[in-house]
Amino acid sequence: MRTYIPSFKLGFTKDININPDKYINAVVPGAVQLDFLREENYPDYFYGVNFKDYRWMEDVYFIYESDLLIPLNDKEKAVLTFKGIDYRYKILINDILLLEDEGMFSEVKLDITEYCTKEAKLKVILFPIPKEDNSGTRTEGRKSVKSVACYTWDWHPRLVSTGLWDEVKVEIYEDSYIKDFDVSYKLSDNYDKAIVSCDVLLSSESEIELELKYKDEPIYKLNSDNNTSHKPKFTIDNPKLWYPHNIGEQNLYTFVLNVIKDNKVTDTKIRSIGFKRSKLIMNEGSWIEPRNFPKSRSDAPATLEINGTKVFAKGSNFVNAEIFPSEMSEEKYLKLIKLAKDANMNIFRIWGGGFVNKESFFDLCDREGMMVWQEFPLACNEYPDDEDYLEVLKKEATNIVRRLRTHPSLVLWCGGNELFNNWSKMTDQHHALRLLDSICFNEDKFTPFIMTSPLNGMAHGHYLNYDETSGREFITDLCNSNNTAYTEFGSPSGAPSEYIKKYCSDKDYNDLSPENEVWREHHAFAAWTTNSWLRIPEAEYYFGGYKDTEDLLNKTLFIQSMCYKSLFEEMRRQWPHCSMALNWCFNEPWPCFANNSLINYPDIPKPSYYAVKDALRSTLASLRVTKHRYSGGEIFTGEVWLLNDSLNEIKETNVEVYYHLENSEKIKLGTFISPKLNKQTNAKCGAVSFMIPSGYNGKIFIELIADNPSYNSDYVYLSRTETEESTEGMLNI
Repeated sequence: MRTYIPSFKLGFTKDININPDKYINAVVPGAVQLDFLREENYPDYFYGVNFKDYRWMEDVYFIYESDLLIPLNDKEKAVLTFKGIDYRYKILINDILLLEDEGMFSEVKLDITEYCTKEAKLKVILFPIPKEDNSGTRTEGRKSVKSVACYTWDWHPRLVSTGLWDEVKVEIYEDSYIKDFDVSYKLSDNYDKAIVSCDVLLSSESEIELELKYKDEPIYKLNSDNNTSHKPKFTIDNPKLWYPHNIGEQNLYTFVLNVIKDNKVTDTKIRSIGFKRSKLIMNEGSWIEPRNFPKSRSDAPATLEINGTKVFAKGSNFVNAEIFPSEMSEEKYLKLIKLAKDANMNIFRIWGGGFVNKESFFDLCDREGMMVWQEFPLACNEYPDDEDYLEVLKKEATNIVRRLRTHPSLVLWCGGNELFNNWSKMTDQHHALRLLDSICFNEDKFTPFIMTSPLNGMAHGHYLNYDETSGREFITDLCNSNNTAYTEFGSPSGAPSEYIKKYCSDKDYNDLSPENEVWREHHAFAAWTTNSWLRIPEAEYYFGGYKDTEDLLNKTLFIQSMCYKSLFEEMRRQWPHCSMALNWCFNEPWPCFANNSLINYPDIPKPSYYAVKDALRSTLASLRVTKHRYSGGEIFTGEVWLLNDSLNEIKETNVEVYYHLENSEKIKLGTFISPKLNKQTNAKCGAVSFMIPSGYNGKIFIELIADNPSYNSDYVYLSRTETEESTEGMLNI
């Protein structure tokens, strides 16, 4: 087999029947916006509000053209492959229509042998982006199987991708080749056998040689007779199972499939597979919900069980790593996955408004032991019972499931984001969700499926540390909650000062007004409420105000770190009734001046990242508080806990607690004994309290020092006394 990579030029037209006036060089994989940035000197879409200069590209036809001259001998066949086309398209050779379709997640393969005997012109016509209405909002994407975040979100600009976003190639085969190679398996109830089924489809009758290896050691080998369809099925005894990194080993096997014709290998496919069983089971106490009459549905199951072991899912929501999917690479994925793993996370929720990531993302999660909750491309819309839409959704979802189902990191399918809410107005009777449920059952029935997040018992929010409407802190409400899973919750902050200065002028940097479109379009103002995500009310509540832009940014970064640490630890304390803590969100696709994220684009950790890393250690001494801001003369109270989500027993542990104020000596509050803890068990050790001096404005420092230094924890809270003058009592970082 040999491979030919076509080169493309790109033009646009407002009328599909009129040729473009000019063509520019195109890079594939890519996006039309990136070609105009490079070839036509369009401005950097990251800077200021330059992304608005690309808006016209939504409403025209783009035409990719390539001259194909691929000499073939009499035996050779040419197969043209598009790994990703975004979104609705026609594919033509010499103006002969080969395919018209839509969808961005399904690979397209076309036999073009008959066109390769002489020079041929390949043409791909991309239609204007789908728009259900002209609202300028996410509802425009409600009839397409496309990343709806592109239409604008509170962390994504209005910059809608289109183009040949993944690899395009022509593969030339001298003889029989693999048209499809599919694998599925079933684990026995006690995990001592894996029954593996393969489905191989060839272009013509040929033999196959199939081998399964574990670390280069052959486990199974098959040589079959001539046929176009091969369906080998075999059993592996005592398979080595795959586990998330904080539970066990990431055992992976490798399939090698060779096609044999006339004693010669004509095609080869290599793919990895891991064996695991994931389940969603009921949380402790959930069968008794609701507790009172009249009775109704109990809480939905929300505890992940991997190979029979319950797992506390601690992680984050993964959104688009780039605005344009062609820009996502194995190197970029690896940096983000490593950051999450190093922060003691074990799961990503791949949010339904974003892209379905490339194969390399899942390969890396397999290798690194990161579990993946994968949602289909539905979010915050009412998706219609429309036959045309459902037909595209069926094709796309089926291909997504078949592509991803043998990745052991894939532990949960989900229909989409926030569909059972008053802004989406969907129910489990909508045809899109019934369709997705059936596809997941038919194609991957041993991986759990849920209709949407959140379900009853689960929770999304809050996304503010302090809600000026209610006058309460989020941590206060959280300590009184009783949810089975927190699959979205946020703590907002600005980005660091020097980071923001790279993407705006000095004038805009210093103009902190909600009307400043640079701050607004980079999500600092009016992203959700007027004061999101740059939380001026929180700077005023916790610190009493701010001096300038840099001071405000530093204060919000401090608040985010302080709050995320307490929020994650409180959710862990609620185990085993609560089994998940996934913040909103992990990353971002472009420079957000303010966001709930832990990582600034592309892979720069905020201070809060390190606070979360500390909070998610398998075992730690933890201080439970019900608020983060105090006043002089108030009694500070807190509970001392030992948290353990590991599979290890923890011996009896002494925890000493100290506190001090700014410019004061450290004072010991006591020594507390945690009893011996079983695996995945938390325990309260005691409580502390002390009087904050009257009129004190400043930081409160708490230290928990354990027998095992790896359990030690530090906390910083704030004391601020209200005064008539707003500038008085203002705290500094």
